[in-house]
Amino acid sequence: MIWDPCLARAVADELRGRLRGARARAVSFRREDRQAVVYFRDATLVADLSPHRGVVVVEPPSEPDGDAEPMPAVLAEVEAERDERVMVLRFRRVRGRKPNPSLILELATNRWNAILADGPELRVRKRLRSVKGRPLRIGQPWVPPGGGAPDRTRREVDGEEWRGLVGGLGGGDARAVLLAKVAYASGLNAEALLDAPSRDEGFRLWRRMAAGAEVSPHLLHRGSGLQPYPWRLGGGRAEAVESLLDAMARVREAGGGGRAPAAGQAARLLTAESRRLKRKLKSLRTQLEKTGTAERLREEGALILSSLHLIRPGAAEVTLSGFDGGRQVIRLDPRRKPQEHAGALFRRAARLERGAATLPGRIRAAEEELARITTLRERQRRGDLAPGDLDDFTPRTSPPSRSRGVPPTLPYRSFTSSGGLAIRVGRGARRNDDLTFHHSRPMDIWLHARHAAGAHVILRWTRPERPPAADLEEAAVLAANHSGARASGTVPVDWTRRKWVRKPRGAAPGAVIPDRVRTVFVAPDPTLAERLGG
Repeated sequence: MIWDPCLARAVADELRGRLRGARARAVSFRREDRQAVVYFRDATLVADLSPHRGVVVVEPPSEPDGDAEPMPAVLAEVEAERDERVMVLRFRRVRGRKPNPSLILELATNRWNAILADGPELRVRKRLRSVKGRPLRIGQPWVPPGGGAPDRTRREVDGEEWRGLVGGLGGGDARAVLLAKVAYASGLNAEALLDAPSRDEGFRLWRRMAAGAEVSPHLLHRGSGLQPYPWRLGGGRAEAVESLLDAMARVREAGGGGRAPAAGQAARLLTAESRRLKRKLKSLRTQLEKTGTAERLREEGALILSSLHLIRPGAAEVTLSGFDGGRQVIRLDPRRKPQEHAGALFRRAARLERGAATLPGRIRAAEEELARITTLRERQRRGDLAPGDLDDFTPRTSPPSRSRGVPPTLPYRSFTSSGGLAIRVGRGARRNDDLTFHHSRPMDIWLHARHAAGAHVILRWTRPERPPAADLEEAAVLAANHSGARASGTVPVDWTRRKWVRKPRGAAPGAVIPDRVRTVFVAPDPTLAERLGG
Protein backbone atom coordinates (compact mmCIF):
# COMPACT_ATOMS: atom_id res chain seq x y z
CA MET A 1 0.00 0.00 0.00
CA ILE A 2 0.95 3.65 -0.35
CA TRP A 3 0.87 6.53 2.12
CA ASP A 4 0.28 10.18 1.35
CA PRO A 5 -0.07 13.23 3.63
CA CYS A 6 -3.88 12.92 3.71
CA LEU A 7 -3.74 9.29 4.83
CA ALA A 8 -1.05 10.00 7.43
CA ARG A 9 -3.12 12.79 8.98
CA ALA A 10 -6.34 10.74 9.01
CA VAL A 11 -4.64 7.74 10.64
CA ALA A 12 -3.03 10.06 13.20
CA ASP A 13 -6.51 11.36 14.04
CA GLU A 14 -7.80 7.81 14.52
CA LEU A 15 -4.86 6.84 16.72
CA ARG A 16 -5.37 9.97 18.80
CA GLY A 17 -9.02 9.12 19.32
CA ARG A 18 -8.34 5.49 20.15
CA LEU A 19 -5.14 5.62 22.22
CA ARG A 20 -4.61 9.11 23.64
CA GLY A 21 -4.24 8.80 27.39
CA ALA A 22 -3.42 5.07 27.15
CA ARG A 23 -0.69 3.82 29.47
CA ALA A 24 2.32 2.39 27.64
CA ARG A 25 4.51 -0.31 29.14
CA ALA A 26 7.32 -0.92 26.65
CA VAL A 27 8.50 -0.33 23.09
CA SER A 28 10.29 -2.79 20.83
CA PHE A 29 12.08 -2.44 17.49
CA ARG A 30 12.03 -5.77 15.66
CA ARG A 31 14.63 -5.00 13.04
CA GLU A 32 14.48 -8.38 11.30
CA ASP A 33 10.74 -7.94 10.70
CA ARG A 34 10.92 -4.15 10.28
CA GLN A 35 8.32 -3.64 12.97
CA ALA A 36 8.03 -1.05 15.72
CA VAL A 37 5.74 -2.19 18.55
CA VAL A 38 4.36 -0.20 21.48
CA TYR A 39 2.89 -2.34 24.27
CA PHE A 40 0.04 -0.53 26.00
CA ARG A 41 -1.82 -1.96 28.96
CA ASP A 42 -5.00 -2.35 26.91
CA ALA A 43 -3.69 -2.59 23.34
CA THR A 44 -0.64 -3.26 21.18
CA LEU A 45 0.31 -0.79 18.45
CA VAL A 46 2.23 -2.39 15.58
CA ALA A 47 3.86 -0.36 12.80
CA ASP A 48 4.60 -3.09 10.26
CA LEU A 49 7.05 -1.41 7.90
CA SER A 50 8.11 -4.55 6.07
CA PRO A 51 8.21 -4.51 2.24
CA HIS A 52 4.80 -4.61 0.50
CA ARG A 53 2.95 -3.79 3.75
CA GLY A 54 3.67 -0.50 5.47
CA VAL A 55 0.65 -0.54 7.77
CA VAL A 56 -0.14 0.67 11.28
CA VAL A 57 -2.55 -1.55 13.25
CA VAL A 58 -3.93 -1.73 16.78
CA GLU A 59 -4.09 -5.25 18.19
CA PRO A 60 -5.23 -6.73 21.52
CA PRO A 61 -2.86 -6.32 24.48
CA SER A 62 0.14 -8.64 24.58
CA GLU A 63 3.22 -9.22 26.70
CA PRO A 64 6.40 -7.35 25.66
CA ASP A 65 9.02 -9.49 23.95
CA GLY A 66 12.45 -10.14 25.39
CA ASP A 67 14.10 -7.21 23.60
CA ALA A 68 11.45 -4.63 24.54
CA GLU A 69 12.57 -1.48 26.30
CA PRO A 70 10.48 -0.44 29.33
CA MET A 71 8.63 2.81 28.70
CA PRO A 72 6.32 3.75 31.59
CA ALA A 73 4.52 6.58 29.85
CA VAL A 74 1.15 7.86 28.71
CA LEU A 75 0.42 8.64 25.06
CA ALA A 76 -0.13 12.39 25.17
CA GLU A 77 -0.57 13.30 21.49
CA VAL A 78 -0.52 11.91 17.96
CA GLU A 79 0.07 14.35 15.15
CA ALA A 80 1.01 14.32 11.48
CA GLU A 81 3.64 16.63 10.01
CA ARG A 82 2.14 19.15 7.63
CA ASP A 83 2.09 17.85 4.05
CA GLU A 84 4.40 14.97 5.01
CA ARG A 85 4.03 11.21 5.23
CA VAL A 86 5.09 11.34 8.88
CA MET A 87 3.30 10.67 12.17
CA VAL A 88 4.68 11.59 15.60
CA LEU A 89 3.42 9.84 18.75
CA ARG A 90 4.39 11.90 21.78
CA PHE A 91 4.49 10.26 25.23
CA ARG A 92 4.63 11.68 28.75
CA ARG A 93 6.59 9.67 31.31
CA VAL A 94 4.72 8.77 34.49
CA ARG A 95 7.85 8.26 36.57
CA GLY A 96 11.55 8.93 36.41
CA ARG A 97 13.45 11.98 35.21
CA LYS A 98 14.29 10.86 31.70
CA PRO A 99 13.09 13.08 28.83
CA ASN A 100 9.66 12.38 27.42
CA PRO A 101 9.97 9.98 24.46
CA SER A 102 8.39 10.18 21.01
CA LEU A 103 7.90 7.54 18.35
CA ILE A 104 8.25 8.93 14.82
CA LEU A 105 6.90 6.93 11.87
CA GLU A 106 8.25 7.91 8.44
CA LEU A 107 5.91 6.43 5.83
CA ALA A 108 7.42 7.24 2.45
CA THR A 109 7.17 4.15 0.24
CA ASN A 110 10.36 2.03 0.22
CA ARG A 111 11.84 4.36 2.87
CA TRP A 112 9.58 3.37 5.76
CA ASN A 113 11.26 3.87 9.11
CA ALA A 114 10.60 4.28 12.82
CA ILE A 115 12.64 6.50 15.14
CA LEU A 116 12.58 6.68 18.94
CA ALA A 117 13.47 10.21 20.00
CA ASP A 118 13.78 12.04 23.33
CA GLY A 119 12.71 15.43 24.62
CA PRO A 120 11.15 18.41 22.86
CA GLU A 121 14.17 18.53 20.48
CA LEU A 122 13.34 14.97 19.36
CA ARG A 123 16.93 13.78 19.72
CA VAL A 124 17.31 10.44 17.97
CA ARG A 125 17.91 7.57 20.42
CA LYS A 126 17.10 4.56 18.28
CA ARG A 127 16.08 3.88 14.69
CA LEU A 128 14.50 0.86 13.09
CA ARG A 129 16.77 0.88 10.04
CA SER A 130 19.35 2.94 8.18
CA VAL A 131 18.01 4.46 4.98
CA LYS A 132 20.42 5.49 2.24
CA GLY A 133 20.51 9.25 1.82
CA ARG A 134 18.55 9.83 5.05
CA PRO A 135 21.03 10.60 7.85
CA LEU A 136 19.53 9.96 11.29
CA ARG A 137 22.46 10.36 13.66
CA ILE A 138 22.03 9.11 17.21
CA GLY A 139 21.94 12.02 19.65
CA GLN A 140 21.11 14.61 16.98
CA PRO A 141 17.68 16.27 16.64
CA TRP A 142 15.37 14.54 14.19
CA VAL A 143 14.69 16.49 11.01
CA PRO A 144 11.61 15.76 8.84
CA PRO A 145 12.30 14.21 5.43
CA GLY A 146 11.71 17.61 3.80
CA GLY A 147 14.59 19.11 5.78
CA GLY A 148 12.48 20.87 8.41
CA ALA A 149 11.97 24.11 6.47
CA PRO A 150 8.58 24.95 4.95
CA ASP A 151 8.27 23.68 1.39
CA ARG A 152 7.86 26.87 -0.65
CA THR A 153 7.11 24.90 -3.79
CA ARG A 154 4.10 23.03 -2.34
CA ARG A 155 1.51 25.22 -0.70
CA GLU A 156 -2.19 25.53 -0.11
CA VAL A 157 -3.86 27.59 -2.83
CA ASP A 158 -7.10 29.47 -3.39
CA GLY A 159 -9.56 28.98 -6.25
CA GLU A 160 -7.92 31.50 -8.53
CA GLU A 161 -4.46 29.99 -8.08
CA TRP A 162 -5.94 26.52 -8.66
CA ARG A 163 -7.44 27.56 -11.98
CA GLY A 164 -4.21 29.29 -12.95
CA LEU A 165 -2.16 26.17 -12.22
CA VAL A 166 -4.27 23.48 -13.87
CA GLY A 167 -6.90 25.36 -15.89
CA GLY A 168 -5.32 25.18 -19.32
CA LEU A 169 -3.23 22.02 -18.96
CA GLY A 170 -3.84 18.50 -20.16
CA GLY A 171 -4.01 15.46 -17.89
CA GLY A 172 -0.32 14.57 -17.65
CA ASP A 173 0.94 18.13 -17.34
CA ALA A 174 -1.79 19.09 -14.86
CA ARG A 175 -0.93 16.09 -12.70
CA ALA A 176 2.76 17.03 -12.67
CA VAL A 177 1.93 20.60 -11.65
CA LEU A 178 -0.38 19.43 -8.86
CA LEU A 179 2.24 17.14 -7.41
CA ALA A 180 4.94 19.80 -7.61
CA LYS A 181 3.00 22.87 -6.45
CA VAL A 182 -0.06 21.94 -4.35
CA ALA A 183 0.11 20.70 -0.77
CA TYR A 184 -1.69 17.43 0.05
CA ALA A 185 -1.89 16.47 -3.64
CA SER A 186 -0.45 13.00 -4.21
CA GLY A 187 -0.22 10.17 -6.66
CA LEU A 188 -3.22 8.62 -4.90
CA ASN A 189 -5.65 11.53 -5.20
CA ALA A 190 -4.39 13.52 -8.20
CA GLU A 191 -6.44 11.56 -10.72
CA ALA A 192 -9.65 12.06 -8.72
CA LEU A 193 -8.95 15.80 -8.43
CA LEU A 194 -8.39 16.19 -12.15
CA ASP A 195 -11.26 13.91 -13.23
CA ALA A 196 -13.87 15.97 -11.37
CA PRO A 197 -16.71 17.28 -13.63
CA SER A 198 -15.20 20.77 -13.49
CA ARG A 199 -12.04 22.49 -12.24
CA ASP A 200 -14.12 24.20 -9.54
CA GLU A 201 -15.45 20.86 -8.27
CA GLY A 202 -11.90 19.48 -8.34
CA PHE A 203 -10.80 22.48 -6.25
CA ARG A 204 -13.61 21.91 -3.71
CA LEU A 205 -12.62 18.24 -3.43
CA TRP A 206 -9.00 19.23 -2.85
CA ARG A 207 -10.03 21.78 -0.19
CA ARG A 208 -11.88 19.04 1.66
CA MET A 209 -8.80 16.79 1.50
CA ALA A 210 -6.38 19.57 2.49
CA ALA A 211 -8.57 20.40 5.51
CA GLY A 212 -9.16 16.74 6.44
CA ALA A 213 -12.89 17.35 6.43
CA GLU A 214 -15.79 14.91 6.01
CA VAL A 215 -13.57 11.85 6.29
CA SER A 216 -15.27 8.67 5.04
CA PRO A 217 -12.84 5.72 5.33
CA HIS A 218 -12.79 3.38 2.34
CA LEU A 219 -10.78 0.37 1.26
CA LEU A 220 -9.90 0.81 -2.41
CA HIS A 221 -9.37 -2.27 -4.58
CA ARG A 222 -6.61 -1.29 -6.96
CA GLY A 223 -4.54 -3.27 -9.42
CA SER A 224 -1.57 -3.08 -7.03
CA GLY A 225 -3.64 -4.39 -4.10
CA LEU A 226 -5.76 -3.09 -1.26
CA GLN A 227 -5.41 0.60 -0.42
CA PRO A 228 -7.02 2.29 2.62
CA TYR A 229 -7.91 5.95 2.08
CA PRO A 230 -9.88 8.60 4.00
CA TRP A 231 -12.31 9.12 1.07
CA ARG A 232 -13.65 7.13 -1.80
CA LEU A 233 -11.76 7.80 -5.03
CA GLY A 234 -13.04 7.02 -8.49
CA GLY A 235 -11.51 4.62 -10.95
CA GLY A 236 -12.26 1.25 -9.35
CA ARG A 237 -14.06 -0.74 -6.71
CA ALA A 238 -14.19 0.66 -3.19
CA GLU A 239 -15.93 -0.42 0.00
CA ALA A 240 -16.77 1.65 3.05
CA VAL A 241 -15.01 0.53 6.24
CA GLU A 242 -15.41 1.29 9.92
CA SER A 243 -11.99 2.89 10.20
CA LEU A 244 -8.66 3.17 8.41
CA LEU A 245 -6.99 1.14 11.16
CA ASP A 246 -9.43 -1.70 10.52
CA ALA A 247 -8.73 -1.43 6.79
CA MET A 248 -4.99 -1.68 7.45
CA ALA A 249 -5.55 -4.79 9.54
CA ARG A 250 -7.20 -6.33 6.48
CA VAL A 251 -4.25 -5.28 4.31
CA ARG A 252 -1.85 -6.90 6.75
CA GLU A 253 -3.92 -10.07 6.90
CA ALA A 254 -4.11 -10.26 3.11
CA GLY A 255 -0.33 -10.01 2.97
CA GLY A 256 0.18 -12.85 5.45
CA GLY A 257 -0.06 -10.71 8.56
CA GLY A 258 3.69 -10.61 9.10
CA ARG A 259 3.33 -13.37 11.66
CA ALA A 260 5.84 -15.75 10.12
CA PRO A 261 9.42 -14.92 11.09
CA ALA A 262 11.66 -13.55 8.35
CA ALA A 263 14.34 -15.91 7.05
CA GLY A 264 17.11 -14.36 9.15
CA GLN A 265 14.98 -14.32 12.28
CA ALA A 266 13.84 -17.92 11.72
CA ALA A 267 17.46 -19.05 11.47
CA ARG A 268 18.36 -17.25 14.69
CA LEU A 269 15.33 -18.60 16.55
CA LEU A 270 16.01 -22.17 15.47
CA THR A 271 19.72 -21.88 16.30
CA ALA A 272 18.97 -20.44 19.76
CA GLU A 273 16.42 -23.20 20.44
CA SER A 274 18.87 -25.88 19.31
CA ARG A 275 21.54 -24.53 21.67
CA ARG A 276 19.04 -24.34 24.52
CA LEU A 277 18.00 -27.95 24.03
CA LYS A 278 21.61 -29.13 23.90
CA ARG A 279 22.34 -27.32 27.17
CA LYS A 280 19.21 -28.79 28.67
CA LEU A 281 20.16 -32.33 27.61
CA LYS A 282 23.64 -31.93 29.06
CA SER A 283 22.18 -30.76 32.37
CA LEU A 284 19.58 -33.55 32.48
CA ARG A 285 22.18 -36.24 31.77
CA THR A 286 24.45 -34.83 34.48
CA GLN A 287 21.52 -34.94 36.93
CA LEU A 288 20.78 -38.53 35.94
CA GLU A 289 24.36 -39.55 36.65
CA LYS A 290 24.13 -38.05 40.14
CA THR A 291 21.01 -40.08 40.98
CA GLY A 292 23.26 -43.11 41.49
CA THR A 293 24.44 -41.63 44.80
CA ALA A 294 20.96 -41.74 46.40
CA GLU A 295 21.51 -45.14 48.02
CA ARG A 296 24.85 -44.05 49.53
CA LEU A 297 23.28 -40.86 50.94
CA ARG A 298 20.47 -42.82 52.60
CA GLU A 299 22.98 -45.21 54.09
CA GLU A 300 25.04 -42.34 55.50
CA GLY A 301 21.93 -40.73 56.99
CA ALA A 302 20.84 -43.97 58.61
CA LEU A 303 24.37 -44.59 59.93
CA ILE A 304 24.48 -41.13 61.54
CA LEU A 305 21.12 -41.63 63.28
CA SER A 306 22.20 -45.01 64.60
CA SER A 307 25.44 -43.58 65.98
CA LEU A 308 24.45 -40.24 67.49
CA HIS A 309 26.10 -41.17 70.80
CA LEU A 310 29.44 -41.52 69.02
CA ILE A 311 29.43 -38.13 67.26
CA ARG A 312 31.03 -35.18 69.01
CA PRO A 313 29.03 -31.89 68.68
CA GLY A 314 30.59 -29.56 66.10
CA ALA A 315 32.60 -32.33 64.43
CA ALA A 316 33.44 -31.83 60.75
CA GLU A 317 33.69 -35.56 60.08
CA VAL A 318 33.31 -38.87 61.87
CA THR A 319 34.51 -42.44 61.26
CA LEU A 320 31.86 -45.08 61.90
CA SER A 321 31.42 -48.79 61.34
CA GLY A 322 29.30 -49.28 58.25
CA PHE A 323 26.43 -51.75 57.98
CA ASP A 324 28.77 -54.06 56.05
CA GLY A 325 31.29 -54.03 58.91
CA GLY A 326 33.84 -51.77 57.23
CA ARG A 327 35.00 -48.38 58.48
CA GLN A 328 33.38 -45.39 56.80
CA VAL A 329 34.35 -41.70 56.98
CA ILE A 330 31.36 -39.33 56.85
CA ARG A 331 31.76 -35.58 56.44
CA LEU A 332 29.42 -33.46 58.60
CA ASP A 333 28.26 -29.87 58.71
CA PRO A 334 29.68 -28.58 62.03
CA ARG A 335 27.00 -25.88 62.16
CA ARG A 336 24.22 -28.47 62.29
CA LYS A 337 23.22 -31.08 64.76
CA PRO A 338 24.00 -34.59 63.49
CA GLN A 339 20.32 -35.49 63.22
CA GLU A 340 19.69 -32.34 61.13
CA HIS A 341 22.53 -33.35 58.81
CA ALA A 342 21.02 -36.82 58.48
CA GLY A 343 17.64 -35.31 57.61
CA ALA A 344 19.26 -33.23 54.86
CA LEU A 345 20.88 -36.39 53.47
CA PHE A 346 17.50 -38.16 53.39
CA ARG A 347 15.86 -35.22 51.60
CA ARG A 348 18.64 -35.06 49.03
CA ALA A 349 18.37 -38.79 48.46
CA ALA A 350 14.60 -38.45 47.97
CA ARG A 351 15.10 -35.73 45.34
CA LEU A 352 17.61 -37.88 43.50
CA GLU A 353 15.23 -40.85 43.58
CA ARG A 354 12.43 -38.72 42.16
CA GLY A 355 14.83 -37.56 39.47
CA ALA A 356 15.79 -41.15 38.64
CA ALA A 357 12.11 -41.84 37.94
CA THR A 358 11.39 -38.72 35.86
CA LEU A 359 14.67 -37.80 34.17
CA PRO A 360 14.72 -40.56 31.51
CA GLY A 361 11.34 -39.42 30.17
CA ARG A 362 12.43 -35.79 30.17
CA ILE A 363 15.64 -36.70 28.34
CA ARG A 364 13.70 -38.60 25.67
CA ALA A 365 11.30 -35.66 25.19
CA ALA A 366 14.22 -33.21 24.85
CA GLU A 367 15.96 -35.50 22.36
CA GLU A 368 12.80 -35.71 20.25
CA GLU A 369 12.39 -31.92 20.34
CA LEU A 370 16.04 -31.44 19.37
CA ALA A 371 15.57 -33.81 16.42
CA ARG A 372 12.54 -31.79 15.30
CA ILE A 373 14.43 -28.50 15.55
CA THR A 374 17.38 -30.02 13.67
CA THR A 375 15.04 -31.03 10.83
CA LEU A 376 13.54 -27.52 10.72
CA ARG A 377 17.03 -26.00 10.58
CA GLU A 378 17.99 -28.22 7.66
CA ARG A 379 14.82 -27.26 5.79
CA GLN A 380 15.42 -23.59 6.56
CA ARG A 381 18.94 -23.81 5.09
CA ARG A 382 17.53 -25.41 1.91
CA GLY A 383 14.95 -22.62 1.65
CA ASP A 384 11.88 -24.90 1.67
CA LEU A 385 10.59 -23.83 5.09
CA ALA A 386 6.99 -22.61 4.75
CA PRO A 387 5.64 -19.94 7.16
CA GLY A 388 3.17 -22.40 8.67
CA ASP A 389 5.98 -24.76 9.68
CA LEU A 390 6.90 -22.40 12.52
CA ASP A 391 3.38 -21.70 13.78
CA ASP A 392 3.83 -24.02 16.77
CA PHE A 393 7.41 -22.96 17.44
CA THR A 394 7.74 -20.59 20.37
CA PRO A 395 11.16 -20.19 21.93
CA ARG A 396 10.88 -20.58 25.70
CA THR A 397 13.63 -18.18 26.55
CA SER A 398 14.24 -14.62 25.50
CA PRO A 399 17.36 -13.88 23.48
CA PRO A 400 20.31 -13.02 25.72
CA SER A 401 21.02 -9.38 26.35
CA ARG A 402 23.82 -7.89 24.30
CA SER A 403 25.23 -6.13 27.33
CA ARG A 404 26.55 -8.03 30.29
CA GLY A 405 24.80 -7.42 33.55
CA VAL A 406 21.64 -6.00 31.99
CA PRO A 407 18.61 -7.61 33.71
CA PRO A 408 15.80 -9.11 31.62
CA THR A 409 13.17 -6.66 30.48
CA LEU A 410 10.33 -8.41 32.28
CA PRO A 411 10.72 -8.63 36.06
CA TYR A 412 9.30 -12.16 36.19
CA ARG A 413 9.39 -15.64 34.68
CA SER A 414 6.11 -16.89 33.25
CA PHE A 415 4.49 -20.27 33.92
CA THR A 416 1.07 -21.74 33.26
CA SER A 417 -0.60 -23.88 35.92
CA SER A 418 -2.17 -27.22 35.13
CA GLY A 419 -5.52 -25.42 35.36
CA GLY A 420 -4.48 -22.84 32.74
CA LEU A 421 -3.82 -19.89 35.09
CA ALA A 422 -0.82 -17.62 34.56
CA ILE A 423 1.84 -17.67 37.28
CA ARG A 424 4.58 -15.04 37.48
CA VAL A 425 7.73 -15.58 39.54
CA GLY A 426 9.93 -12.59 40.41
CA ARG A 427 13.54 -12.50 39.27
CA GLY A 428 15.12 -11.00 42.39
CA ALA A 429 14.63 -8.49 45.18
CA ARG A 430 14.48 -5.34 43.04
CA ARG A 431 12.43 -7.07 40.36
CA ASN A 432 10.06 -8.46 43.02
CA ASP A 433 8.80 -4.95 43.73
CA ASP A 434 8.24 -4.32 40.03
CA LEU A 435 6.30 -7.57 39.66
CA THR A 436 4.13 -7.01 42.73
CA PHE A 437 3.26 -3.37 42.20
CA HIS A 438 3.39 -2.89 38.42
CA HIS A 439 2.73 -6.27 36.80
CA SER A 440 -0.21 -7.58 38.81
CA ARG A 441 -3.81 -6.68 39.49
CA PRO A 442 -5.28 -5.89 42.92
CA MET A 443 -7.28 -9.13 43.12
CA ASP A 444 -4.41 -11.39 41.99
CA ILE A 445 -2.99 -13.86 44.51
CA TRP A 446 0.40 -12.92 45.99
CA LEU A 447 2.61 -15.67 47.49
CA HIS A 448 5.95 -15.81 49.30
CA ALA A 449 7.80 -18.45 51.32
CA ARG A 450 7.50 -17.61 55.01
CA HIS A 451 10.64 -16.56 56.94
CA ALA A 452 12.89 -17.09 53.92
CA ALA A 453 14.38 -14.87 51.25
CA GLY A 454 12.87 -15.60 47.88
CA ALA A 455 10.79 -14.61 44.92
CA HIS A 456 7.43 -12.92 45.00
CA VAL A 457 4.92 -15.02 43.08
CA ILE A 458 1.71 -13.80 41.45
CA LEU A 459 -1.13 -16.17 40.55
CA ARG A 460 -3.39 -14.36 38.08
CA TRP A 461 -6.85 -14.70 39.60
CA THR A 462 -9.44 -11.92 39.85
CA ARG A 463 -12.54 -13.75 41.06
CA PRO A 464 -13.74 -13.11 44.61
CA GLU A 465 -13.68 -16.80 45.60
CA ARG A 466 -10.57 -18.72 46.63
CA PRO A 467 -8.45 -19.90 43.65
CA PRO A 468 -8.51 -23.61 42.72
CA ALA A 469 -6.52 -25.66 45.20
CA ALA A 470 -4.32 -27.33 42.58
CA ASP A 471 -3.33 -24.03 40.94
CA LEU A 472 -2.69 -22.40 44.32
CA GLU A 473 -0.50 -25.34 45.37
CA GLU A 474 1.54 -25.16 42.16
CA ALA A 475 2.10 -21.43 42.66
CA ALA A 476 3.13 -22.11 46.26
CA VAL A 477 5.59 -24.82 45.15
CA LEU A 478 7.16 -22.35 42.73
CA ALA A 479 7.49 -19.86 45.60
CA ALA A 480 9.18 -22.56 47.69
CA ASN A 481 11.46 -23.59 44.81
CA HIS A 482 12.61 -19.97 44.37
CA SER A 483 13.32 -19.36 48.06
CA GLY A 484 16.07 -20.01 50.54
CA ALA A 485 13.98 -22.87 51.95
CA ARG A 486 14.12 -24.90 48.74
CA ALA A 487 16.15 -27.66 50.43
CA SER A 488 13.58 -28.17 53.20
CA GLY A 489 11.14 -31.06 53.21
CA THR A 490 8.10 -28.85 53.83
CA VAL A 491 7.88 -25.09 53.32
CA PRO A 492 5.13 -22.78 54.66
CA VAL A 493 4.06 -20.35 51.94
CA ASP A 494 1.99 -17.29 52.80
CA TRP A 495 -0.62 -16.01 50.35
CA THR A 496 -3.07 -13.14 50.16
CA ARG A 497 -4.66 -10.82 47.62
CA ARG A 498 -2.13 -8.49 46.06
CA LYS A 499 -4.17 -5.46 47.21
CA TRP A 500 -3.36 -6.41 50.81
CA VAL A 501 0.41 -6.14 50.20
CA ARG A 502 2.08 -2.83 50.95
CA LYS A 503 5.63 -1.54 50.87
CA PRO A 504 6.79 0.57 53.83
CA ARG A 505 8.50 3.82 53.00
CA GLY A 506 12.27 3.36 52.90
CA ALA A 507 12.08 -0.44 52.98
CA ALA A 508 14.77 -2.48 51.25
CA PRO A 509 14.11 -3.81 47.72
CA GLY A 510 11.68 -6.71 47.84
CA ALA A 511 10.66 -6.03 51.46
CA VAL A 512 6.87 -5.79 51.84
CA ILE A 513 4.22 -6.25 54.53
CA PRO A 514 1.31 -8.56 53.59
CA ASP A 515 -2.00 -8.47 55.45
CA ARG A 516 -4.89 -10.96 55.74
CA VAL A 517 -2.41 -13.77 55.13
CA ARG A 518 -3.22 -17.45 54.79
CA THR A 519 -0.66 -20.25 54.68
CA VAL A 520 -0.25 -23.46 52.70
CA PHE A 521 2.42 -26.09 53.35
CA VAL A 522 4.12 -27.58 50.29
CA ALA A 523 7.12 -29.73 49.42
CA PRO A 524 9.60 -28.13 46.99
CA ASP A 525 9.66 -29.86 43.61
CA PRO A 526 12.51 -28.83 41.26
CA THR A 527 10.82 -30.58 38.33
CA LEU A 528 7.64 -28.48 38.50
CA ALA A 529 9.02 -25.49 36.57
CA GLU A 530 9.82 -27.68 33.58
CA ARG A 531 6.39 -29.30 33.65
CA LEU A 532 4.66 -25.90 33.73
CA GLY A 533 6.66 -24.59 30.80
CA GLY A 534 9.01 -22.15 32.52
